[in-house]
Amino acid sequence: MGLLDTLSGSANLLGAGTSAIRTATNMSAAISTAYSSDGGGNVAAALRAVNLPAAGEAVGDILSAVATFGGDANANDWRARLSLANWTSFKSSPVLKPLKDAGGLILPYTPKITIASSASYQPIDTVHTNYQFQAFKNSDPGHIQIEGPMYVEDATQGLYWIAMVHYLRSLTKMFAGNDSKAGNPPPVIFFNAYGNFVFKNVPVVVTKMSITMPNDCDYIGCNVVGSAAGEIQGVADSLGGLASVGAGLIGGSQGIGGILNGVSAIAGGVGQVAGLLGSFGIGGTASGGVAHVPTKSTYSITLQPIYSRNSARNFSLDRFVTGGYLNNSFGYI
Repeated sequence: MGLLDTLSGSANLLGAGTSAIRTATNMSAAISTAYSSDGGGNVAAALRAVNLPAAGEAVGDILSAVATFGGDANANDWRARLSLANWTSFKSSPVLKPLKDAGGLILPYTPKITIASSASYQPIDTVHTNYQFQAFKNSDPGHIQIEGPMYVEDATQGLYWIAMVHYLRSLTKMFAGNDSKAGNPPPVIFFNAYGNFVFKNVPVVVTKMSITMPNDCDYIGCNVVGSAAGEIQGVADSLGGLASVGAGLIGGSQGIGGILNGVSAIAGGVGQVAGLLGSFGIGGTASGGVAHVPTKSTYSITLQPIYSRNSARNFSLDRFVTGGYLNNSFGYI
């Protein structure tokens, strides 16, 4: 046996001995406390609790434990989930990082989900008949209404709450301004919940979202990071706006007015570059300050299933009835 093996074995024996001494000490203290408190009536209870922290204080790794919302690698995860929009700015946003790490917006507490489906028929006006004839017009999958609670117990959950709210607000905005996809509507995402037979990759858009932040609960502070490129763009936009206002007040393209117009143009160029960098995740992060989130809140999300003309044209009722779309990458409801 080598020297290293001998030292390792000695260290293991020392550790075992130290653990045994600590256990014996704790046991002695527990028995002593039980006898002094009520004459020995709770000795058995004291022995059972010998390794428990006094008064339930958190010890060891428990102090560093943080909340986890799970990833999308688990195929058996049946919780309600909205996918992350498949666009660079959504995937690189430092504010939305908790959702990216979780594999999308996972609703951690069981929500209330309401669905509806309808078929429209149009009456045919026929004379000299006792009964009106109905002609099928179309079907409507209806909207999906999701309502549920959200509880926040630590800063990690607070950042997830902020990411959830920011994400839902972002999904109700179109691409505009200096966006490379300016003019496009809000992104289409996928909704999954409760397994393949209920909601499987349903393409949806967010038509409405609301968050209720009550006044009868505590608020937790958490540090939020933002995009450095976004801050640069914000400063450039502010400078450009002030320069434009100044040029308008002074008037003309000569003298100070011309200079201010030049500043406005330069600021606009800087803003476009910063926006382009931010869309590709370039520019790093900057402190966004401390945000405060409620320890309890409620949310309401309205989803509208949305299908392209091509997908609707290729829809097969026979395949739908027999469950042919259940494991499809594009779900019909």
